[in-house]
Amino acid sequence: MSNLENLTDKILEEAKIQADLQLRDAKAFEEEVISKKVREAEEKKEKMLEKAKFEANLLKERIVSNAEVNRRNELLNGKQKVIDQVFEKAKEKLAHLPQEEYIAFLKNTISSLHLKGTETLKVKEEYIETVKNLGLSLKVSEDSVTSGFEIQDEKISLNYNFNDMVDFYREELVKDVASTLFRE
Repeated sequence: MSNLENLTDKILEEAKIQADLQLRDAKAFEEEVISKKVREAEEKKEKMLEKAKFEANLLKERIVSNAEVNRRNELLNGKQKVIDQVFEKAKEKLAHLPQEEYIAFLKNTISSLHLKGTETLKVKEEYIETVKNLGLSLKVSEDSVTSGFEIQDEKISLNYNFNDMVDFYREELVKDVASTLFRE
């Protein structure tokens, strides 16, 4: 029996060695799989971090760009308000033009026109009597205007209303006004 025991011991020992080898191979395979999965996870993490950084930078750039556009729009709106105020102030100043300046403008304008002498002149109410006494070749109407003056004939009407004139020339003047106000 000793042969049988030796044979059994030898078989058991070989089985144990074989089992140890398989266990060692299994552990090596397990470590290799774990190592591979850890590397894949690290690569995935790096890609996700890069993507997150890229998206964060993109979002930051959009926010900065939007803020810049909003700032520029606010600045333009502010400048537009100032320009509007300048034109309103001009209208107000022209509406309250001193009598001497008003009369000088009226006379200069009339002298530059080719009138027949049959036209009717409408002026501001407070200047009607003064203008009548100027000895102009035009008939001075008892009807008045709020600003500037108006020359009417049967077929034509020449409007020198200061508010209308400011509005008419505004588009031409706005660039000059802006460059004077906002020298940059």
